[in-house]
Amino acid sequence: MEIQVVTTADIEAITRVEIDSKLQSFPELMEPHDIDFEIRAYRWKTYFAKQSPASARPQRVIFKAIDQDRMVGYLAVHLTSRYDKDAEIQSFYVLKEYQRRGIGTALLKEVASWAMNLNAKSLCVGIAPENPYQQIYLKYGGTFLNPHWIVWDDINLLKSKLG
Repeated sequence: MEIQVVTTADIEAITRVEIDSKLQSFPELMEPHDIDFEIRAYRWKTYFAKQSPASARPQRVIFKAIDQDRMVGYLAVHLTSRYDKDAEIQSFYVLKEYQRRGIGTALLKEVASWAMNLNAKSLCVGIAPENPYQQIYLKYGGTFLNPHWIVWDDINLLKSKLG
């Protein structure tokens, strides 16, 4: 497995990973717009164009996990002003059959390093209260700001828990 930086040429692949992961991991939580390829791909085009989200600063990156020339997961992050935090995880998906292999941890390590290199001290992530994948953030020291947001007031805590 290898971690690489996503480019605009990867928009179709990250859109497919996002939709496939949602359908494999928590299909009962999906609304039609959550798995509509055109809507999701457009979202990534605006993300790369630095047009979204509104609270985002221009600095952003998406890391992808590659296994045998196949994208199996990704994690998008940007600097932000949301909730007075410095960085925000925009999107994080690993295909179901690749989960519990350390891929998510590897992606989180890349994000923590990237954010710290840009002098980010804190990090937040929005996640639906019913999403079972909240656990990965809590496992690595995140705490609830409210039912929809998990934060690290000190990215050093995340980095140390990641090993």
